[in-house]
Formats: sequence, structure tokens, C-alpha cells
Amino acid sequence: MKRLPIIFITITLLATLILNSCEGESCPPNAMAYAKFTMVNQHGTAVAPTVPTSIIGQITTDVTVYDTLENGEIIERIVKDSVINDTLINKESNLSTFKVPLSYDDQTTFIINYNGEQQDYITIKHRNIPYFMSVDCGTMMFHEATEVTHSNGIDSIVTINANIDNYEKENFRIYFTVSDTQ
Repeated sequence: MKRLPIIFITITLLATLILNSCEGESCPPNAMAYAKFTMVNQHGTAVAPTVPTSIIGQITTDVTVYDTLENGEIIERIVKDSVINDTLINKESNLSTFKVPLSYDDQTTFIINYNGEQQDYITIKHRNIPYFMSVDCGTMMFHEATEVTHSNGIDSIVTINANIDNYEKENFRIYFTVSDTQ
């Protein structure tokens, strides 16, 4: 009977160690889904702009604004269809591929700014797919591209993989006409 507490403690410790070792949750190192773009010429060879290039994300949303009146009263008003820009990549040189996140709205626009001299626009309409990984890892938002449009500076955009998730594979190929040099 004197050994009963020692046996009980030993069994409890072993059970705790075994159960904790089964808990081995492996959360992905990257819980964000990024759309990966590759810039190519008309022959499918990767090209990079010769000037520093920035990628700007743009969404349209309703924004709540708080105004302070002369008497000190604060009023709240909603500004419909406000355009919000956020620089995602700033003045990168030799940018032939880039990865950018999509918004949780159903449409995301990207502005490719070539050193402030020229801009191209890419608009992606997409379906958001929430994905529950686990209690420890949380949720992720995947996307499925349904339509891609672009401005005139881009020849075409081909959707390589419409499913945008955290596997970092190529999703879109941007085609430009580049003069062949001898």
C-alpha cells in the first residue's frame, strides 16, 4: 500500500507525456494565401522591368469617418465606395515574379507602378474560401480567381492556377511585348 501513491504518480506522468506527444500539431509556416505572378515576354521567358517597380494593392470599401464639430461634438458618417491604397512592394529592382495577398472582398486591384512613369492595372475577381485548419492553427482564407482584367500596357494575363492558397505556386503569368535585341 505504501507504493500505491508512487505507482499512481508514475502512471499519471507517463500518461501525460504520451498524450502530449500525440498533440504534435504541425501548423503551416505560412497561413496567408498569396497570389504569385510571373512577368514574361511574348516568348514566355521571364523579364523584369528596367526601373524600380512598386506593387500597390487597391480596394474599394465603405469607411467610417468621425468629424469634430465646432462645438466639440463628434459625429460619425460613412463614406461609401472609398478607394484605399496600400504599397505591398516598394521600388523593387529586377522584379520578374512577385507574391501579393488578395483582399477579403470579392475583388482586388493591383497597380504596377514603374518608377512613377507608367502604371498598369490588374483586377482579380475572386471567391473567398475560408479554411479551418485546427483550434491550434486557426483559420486561413483561400481564394479562387474567377476573372482577371488588365490595363492596355499588359498584352495578356494567363491564369495558370486559379486556386490561390498557401502553397506558393504560380497563379498568373503576365505577358508583355518586349523588343528582341540582337
